[in-house]
Amino acid sequence: MNYRHAFHAGNFADVLKHVVLVMLVEHLKKKPAPFFYLDTHAGRGLYDLSDASAQRSGEYKDGIGRLLEAPPRELVPEVADYVRLVRESAGPGRSAITAYPGSPALVAQLRRPDDRMVLAETLPREAAALRKALGRQRLLSVIESDGYAALKAHLPPRENRGLVLIDPPYESDLEFDRVLAGLGTAHERWPTGTYCIWYPRTGRAGPERFHRELERSGLRRILDMWLAVLPHDARVGMSGAGLVVVNPPWLLEERLRELLPSLHGLLAPEGLGGTGVEWIVPE
Repeated sequence: MNYRHAFHAGNFADVLKHVVLVMLVEHLKKKPAPFFYLDTHAGRGLYDLSDASAQRSGEYKDGIGRLLEAPPRELVPEVADYVRLVRESAGPGRSAITAYPGSPALVAQLRRPDDRMVLAETLPREAAALRKALGRQRLLSVIESDGYAALKAHLPPRENRGLVLIDPPYESDLEFDRVLAGLGTAHERWPTGTYCIWYPRTGRAGPERFHRELERSGLRRILDMWLAVLPHDARVGMSGAGLVVVNPPWLLEERLRELLPSLHGLLAPEGLGGTGVEWIVPE
């Protein structure tokens, strides 16, 4: 599949990724020591969901659109925190639909003055848009680079604590091999870091093989979570999405088992699809 973010920004898969990302960053902030954040496929930072690309797909309407319209009492605390950040990202006088934050913008909102960010984006136009969206900020770098090369160039970080988000477009099933190789290299350089890998769930065998290879990788503490809005065998490009977290924080599994069914109820009110949380490799 080809996951062009301008078409898919704000959809259910984005919502899943961002809710968990906010949870991971908030956990890092529980300790006073600064953290490091690396985004390997950063994108443009802010997305106008009213433009032609987003309107053509309309996917955001069944993603962030549902959350923005939901009564506050229906949002569990972590989802409510995410919705608040989305609204705040737009700033005064702007709609959350016209300035929807991607992962870099969310982390930039959440980080503290001494927390450091490196945002890698290989496409020059997207990298330029990202610089414009975030402006000049202390300890924030936008690099025009292949994301997998950034793993080698920027790990291990001097902070020795932090998070890496690996979120490629999966233009072919071979992307799973690149993710596995990149994760292996990164983990070898920085075994104590937390790694969050987004992946699509489709009718293809890519995710299943990905999980098998992770199980055989020799890495420990690999948690998988997923949310689907259609049956797995649905004849669509993407029926669901998942996240693999290596070295997840304590209690993330427990919290997700409560949170994901609630989030699924908002994103798939017809009850199709489902959710899951399981260890690919435990302690």
